This record gives sequence, C-alpha cells and structure tokens, in this order.
Amino acid sequence: MERKSWKKRITAALMAGIFAVGGSFALQPAPVADAGWGDLLGTVIGGFQAKAEAEKQIKELDQTEAGRQQLFTMFQDEYGVEEASPWEELCARAIDRVSDGIAKTDPSVRDKPFLWFINQEDSFNAFCSLGHVMSINRGLFHYLQNEDEIAVVLGHEMGHGMKSHVADGWRKQIDVAIGAQVLASITDSSALRNKVLDTVVTQINRVSIGRAHEWEADGLALRYITDAGYNPGAAAAVWQRFMEQQGDNPQNFVSEMFDPSDHPTNKERRDKYMQSVKDYSGGHVEVKDGAVYVKGKRFVEPAAIANMSGAERAYFVQGNLAAAYHNGHATESAYADGDVVMLGAQPVMSCLAGDESASALAARLNQMK
Repeated sequence: MERKSWKKRITAALMAGIFAVGGSFALQPAPVADAGWGDLLGTVIGGFQAKAEAEKQIKELDQTEAGRQQLFTMFQDEYGVEEASPWEELCARAIDRVSDGIAKTDPSVRDKPFLWFINQEDSFNAFCSLGHVMSINRGLFHYLQNEDEIAVVLGHEMGHGMKSHVADGWRKQIDVAIGAQVLASITDSSALRNKVLDTVVTQINRVSIGRAHEWEADGLALRYITDAGYNPGAAAAVWQRFMEQQGDNPQNFVSEMFDPSDHPTNKERRDKYMQSVKDYSGGHVEVKDGAVYVKGKRFVEPAAIANMSGAERAYFVQGNLAAAYHNGHATESAYADGDVVMLGAQPVMSCLAGDESASALAARLNQMK
C-alpha cells in the first residue's frame, strides 16, 4: 500500500483533532483539493490558537473574582432580577446552610462562595454557570414551596459548580457554542473574551452536562443537604412531586440539567435517592408504593394533605427514620409528643388529618424497630 505523504498525514491528524470535538454538530472542512496547503494549515493552526485563548478566557470567568462578578452582572441583565421576592430569605438561608454542608467535606467553597439571584423567568429551572454563578427562576416556586425540597434543587446545582461540570461542559462544546471558524477569525483577545462571555450567558441551555455528571450532582445534593441538617428524604420527595405533576419524562421541565436522550428519568432519580436513604439508615427503612417499611414490616402509609400527596410525605418519614438509625436514636423508645411521633430525640412524623394517631404509630414502631 502506498504511504501517504507527510503533508496529507499531518493534515488528516489536525483535522481529526479539530472536528472530533463538538458532539452532535461539527463544522465541515473544505475539501483538501479545493484549498491550498498553506491556507488549510493556517486555518487549522488558527483554530487551535483561538481555542487555547478561549480556554484562557473560560478560566478567567470561572476562577477569578473579576470574571465571576462580570458574569454575575451579565446574567442579571440577561434574565432580570426579581426584586423583593418573597422567596429571597428562604433561598439565602438554604444556600448558606448548604454551603456549610459542603464545607464539611470541601472547604474550598469558602474561597469561591456562590453568587446567586432569583430571576424573572417563569419556567421551572435553576442553573449554575461558571464561577459558581447561580440563578434561580421564580417559576421554580410555582412547583416547590418546601425548604428541604428547594435545598435539594439548589444542592444539585451547587454540586455541578463544585465539580466544575459547567466549565468542563463548555470545553467540550466550544466548537458547537462558538464555532471553530468564528474562533479562528478572532485574533484580538478582548474580542474573544467578549464572545466567550456572551455565549456562556446567552446559551446556558446548550452546555453539555452528561448522565454521569447528573448522577454525581444528585449524589452530592443528598450529601450536602444531609450535612446541612435537612431531611434526606426530601431528595426522593422532589422527584415524586415532579412525577405527580409532570410524569416521568425529563422533557417536561425546562432546565439545563435535562436532556431526554441522555439523562436519568424522574423515576430513576426518585428510586436512586430512596435506595441511598435506605443505605443511610443501615438498610432498615424503605418506601414501597407510598408506604414506609421498617425492617421489612409495613409501618405507615401517610395520608395526603392539601399541598402534598401521601406518597411524597412517605419519603420525608423515611428520611426522618433514616436519620434516627444513622445517628443512634433508634436504640431509644418511640413515643408520642402530642401529634408528633418521636424516636428518641428524632421527630419521625407529624400526624395530621387522615393519619393514624401518634400514639398508635409509636407503639407499632417500638414493636418493629
């Protein structure tokens, strides 16, 4: 077989490097026969140089305070700030608590605290971009009002930020998001910085966050909220709520975290969280078909209340029982404190209209725990 000329071999290698990056879309190179060798090599080298400069600008936006603040301001301008939001105080408290939870295992959050605001978008969404810049749609609160569940969503986005998923996603999408030809045509670093900045802000929904990163962010959210003192059962409860309102299809929510071709379904996420909380309990507590089981025995099926189904409530009961087992309270007696079932110092369930009495549930729990 005749060996390729060195020019053709180098050209093929360089073109493969340029056009292999970009997922579902790639710019098509001009046929080699139609371009001069010098022009083609110059374009390829220019593209590499431009992408190297783009990487520099991404690092500046992600890792420097000046870059973070500029990105924060641009997101506010792009999406609008919801002034005097009734959810401002709750979000501030939740983000502070989750940040404290993060710091227990990753103190670096103190060096780059999250910058956040509530925007004026009415769809369900929250996102974390480069530099720990986070925005929360006011529409999120049309679906969620419980602080523990809101902390799950925020913890998920903060997990993306702590693990630099968004920065990694933009690196993978740089050809798609900006385009190799555009990059190669920009030689001024300030112009390229502005292009990167504008693209990151206006195309947040095009960032490439894959299935593995989604599972990692889900796991981090559970760890963060648990370390922050929230109910770990809230994580599965969020997805139970979404399924009841929107079904099992990820397309039903507008969020950068959802890609129906690659991302976990709502049911997969709910069930994974339930299993994680069961593991946290030492394998003692689980939820099946809306009922809570302790050591394989049916403990309670909570009643529905005005703003929450019985199935959603069951995951909160599981979370409280899991905390009791994890923290050693299950060695103590269960008892009724008014309408609240207690296990040692751990509240398990507030008995509301339609539920069995707290005293009956405490007696049952003592027989099976």
